[in-house]
Amino acid sequence: MTQLTRLQLQAFRNAEQINCQLCSGLNLFIGDNAAGKTSLIEAIWLLATGRSFRSRLIHQLIQHDKTETVIFAELQSHIKPYSNHRIGMQRSAQNMTLRLDGETIRAQSEIAQKLPVQLLTPESHRLLEEGPKARRQFVDWGCFYQFPEFIQWWRQHKRLLKQRNQALKQRLPALQIQLWDTQLVETSLQIDQLRRRYVETLTPLIETYCQALMPELEQTLGCHYRPGWPKSADSLAQLMQANLNKDLQLGHTQYGAHRADIRFRFGNYEALQTLSRGQQKLFVCALMLAQAQLHQQVTHEPAIMLIDDLPAELDLLHREKLMELLDNLQIQHLVTSTAQSLIPIINPENSQIWQLKKGKLNAL
Repeated sequence: MTQLTRLQLQAFRNAEQINCQLCSGLNLFIGDNAAGKTSLIEAIWLLATGRSFRSRLIHQLIQHDKTETVIFAELQSHIKPYSNHRIGMQRSAQNMTLRLDGETIRAQSEIAQKLPVQLLTPESHRLLEEGPKARRQFVDWGCFYQFPEFIQWWRQHKRLLKQRNQALKQRLPALQIQLWDTQLVETSLQIDQLRRRYVETLTPLIETYCQALMPELEQTLGCHYRPGWPKSADSLAQLMQANLNKDLQLGHTQYGAHRADIRFRFGNYEALQTLSRGQQKLFVCALMLAQAQLHQQVTHEPAIMLIDDLPAELDLLHREKLMELLDNLQIQHLVTSTAQSLIPIINPENSQIWQLKKGKLNAL
């Protein structure tokens, strides 16, 4: 599923009731600060991933005087025009209910599979400066869609890691802790193999979009994937065995796929050191565009791009170039801005402009 055709929100933040039909190209939402633009982007991200990019507190997502919020969307396939799906989420402070085509489902991944969305916000440059978790999530997004077996290996690894860490915290005998090691090593190696394949395929596309967005950069891009254990180790199994006492002291497992990272360099310098703040945002745009193109090549379905506050730190020339690249990819993109004049409309025939005022949405 690749196109949102309808979006409905009930009691989500300051939006009491929103119901809109979306076009397959640019959907531009304009409004003053605190009008609710980011909430629209957040609601779609929450529906697709099960988490908010703004808050971990569920009660902040629910309108002040309400006990629950509802998000509903209709999707249409790119390659199967008559293949539609209805997905929904009902959240209260205590419970979450997911629905797919009228049936209650348990796994968020079932919705994620139907709704591949990517997110750009004014804080997206933190992908470069924060810890490895966000960069692992970036790589794992692509692995999830490119390799059907990835999610099972990832779930198994997460479960095994939790059990081993519990054993470490309880300071169980070494033999009991090491019961998890063989399987944990296997899942780490399987995940590592898929991540490596993905990064290797993605890197040339990142280079292409970097050149398109930042032609002034002369240094060569390097994408350096780190598996989560030292390259010098003879084997992950031996490394875990040798570091069992240190794991016991720390109360968690030091090595494995859960510690993987990917770092980006231009020449001999980390991207964070050599790129300006605006270039950092452009680089993250290049990462997302590369992922979107690879996703489309592999699945034959385009992803959906969510962009909150596009003008932030990007000049008009780069905003226009980014919008051209999105239009060339022929993917649906939902963009927010404080003014229509700040967003170049590349393809007026496949664009829809909306205005938000105090949580109410009107088509222009």
